[in-house]
Amino acid sequence: MNAVTKTDLGEMTAAELSDLFATGEASPVEATRTALDRIERFNPSVNAFAYVVAEAALADAKASEERWRKGEPLSPIDGAPTTIKELTAVKGIPWRRGSILGGSEPSTREIEIVERLRAAGATILGTTTSPEFGWKGLTHGPATGKTLNPWHTGRASGGSSGGAAVAAALNMGVLHEGSDGAGSIRIPASFCGVFGIKPTFGWIPADAPSALFELAHRGPLTRTVEDAALFLNATTGWSPRALYGHCPSSVPDWRKVVREGTGAKGMKLAFSRTLGYARVDPQVAAGVERAVQRLADMGAIIEEVDPGFACPQETLLTLWYAAQAKAIAAFNPSDEQKAKMDPGLLKICAEGASYSALDYLAARQARADLTVHMELFFQRYDALVLPTMPLTAFEAGVDFPGGGEGRDWSDWSPFTYPFNLTGQPATTVPCGFDEDGLPIGLQFVGPSFHDATVLSLAAAYQAAHPEQVICEPREG
Repeated sequence: MNAVTKTDLGEMTAAELSDLFATGEASPVEATRTALDRIERFNPSVNAFAYVVAEAALADAKASEERWRKGEPLSPIDGAPTTIKELTAVKGIPWRRGSILGGSEPSTREIEIVERLRAAGATILGTTTSPEFGWKGLTHGPATGKTLNPWHTGRASGGSSGGAAVAAALNMGVLHEGSDGAGSIRIPASFCGVFGIKPTFGWIPADAPSALFELAHRGPLTRTVEDAALFLNATTGWSPRALYGHCPSSVPDWRKVVREGTGAKGMKLAFSRTLGYARVDPQVAAGVERAVQRLADMGAIIEEVDPGFACPQETLLTLWYAAQAKAIAAFNPSDEQKAKMDPGLLKICAEGASYSALDYLAARQARADLTVHMELFFQRYDALVLPTMPLTAFEAGVDFPGGGEGRDWSDWSPFTYPFNLTGQPATTVPCGFDEDGLPIGLQFVGPSFHDATVLSLAAAYQAAHPEQVICEPREG
C-alpha cells in the first residue's frame, strides 16, 4: 500500500483517518504527532489553544494504535485528534474558563461529553480558547488575549467557541468540542469557514450545572458534516445524570444519516433573508441567495417567508445576564480580581443582578411562547434556511464592528440566539466568501429532534458545493 505522508495526514478528516487506521496505512500516533506539529506551527499566529497536553495525547494515541492493530477499536473515532473548549472541565488540564477566576491546577473532574469521547477512543490534544466564561460571541479578553481568524489574522474568530473554530479551520485536530448558548458554535464556525451544529437540546446530556439551563447546548465544530456526525455518534444519548432536558430513547446513526440521507430533494424549505427585522451585509445576502438557488437546483422546494416573530433580544439578554451574574457571584471576585476581568462581563453581571424574579419569569414565558411558535411554523416546513451571520468577520479585539457601541454583542448576531431560546437544531455550513476572502455561513434550522433533517441538508449542500479550506494562517 502507498504510504501516507505527514503532510497528507495533516489535511485528513476524522473519517479519512479512521479508514487509514483500519487498513494500517496510518496510525493514531502519526496522526497525533501531525496534529501537534500543526499546533506548534500555526497556533502562535492565531492563539487558538489554552493548553496543549502533548505527552498525554501521545500516550492515548499509542493505546489507540494498539487497539487498531488488534482489530479492536473502540469506535470509528478511536485515535482521532480532538480538542475541548476551555469552558468544559477536562481531567488533567486546568479549567481556566477564559478568566483570572479559572483554575490553575489540573482538573480532577470532567463532564459526560468528555467521558463519552474518551470512551470512543478520541485522543485529546488540549483545550481551546474562549472569552471569559463564554460571555460574548467573540474570543478575546484580559486573561486570554485575542484569538485570530485564520483567513485574515487581523479579523476576529468569533466566539465563544473561537479557539475550536480556528483549530477546525486549520485542522489542528479533526474533532472540536464547543458550546453554544446564544450562537457560540455557529458564530465562529461561520466566521472561520467550518461546519458547526447546535444539536437539539437533550441529545447531548447536560450534566454540568448552568444557570443558562436549556440555552446551553454542546456540539462539534469540524471541517466536514460527516466528521460532526461521527462526533455525535459518540456523544448523543440518554443519561441518568442529565440535569435538564430529555432525550428520545431511539438515537439515530448520525453518520448513516449524513451518508444516506435524502438531502435537499423534495424538502420544503422556508427561506428568510432577515427574520423580518435584521440588517444583512449585501455581500452576505448575495452569497446566501446564491446558496438558496443552489438548493432549489438540487430539488428543494423553496418558499420565501419569515417565521413571524418579533426580535427576541431582550428575552435572551434577561436570561443571559442573570445567568452570568449568578456564575460570577459564585466566585465572589475581589476588587483586585475584577480589575483583571473583562469590563463588558462585569457590566452585564451588574445588570443581571438587578433583575427581579418577575423579570426572569417573564423571559422564561417568552422563551416558551417562541418555542411553541416555531414548532407550529415547522408543521408547514421541513427546515428554515437563513444566513448564519449578517456580516463576515470584523476587526479583532473589539466587541462591535468598527469599534462602535451597542446594546450588546447580540446586536450583530441576530440569526443565532432565537434558536437557543427554542432549543431547536441549527447548523452552519460554508457557502462562499466576500470580496476580502472571508467566509460566509448558511444556516439550517429544524424542528426539535429533527437534527437528521438539518444534517442531511448540510451534508448534501457541502457535497455538491464544497468550499475552499485553508492550509495555514493568512497574515492580515
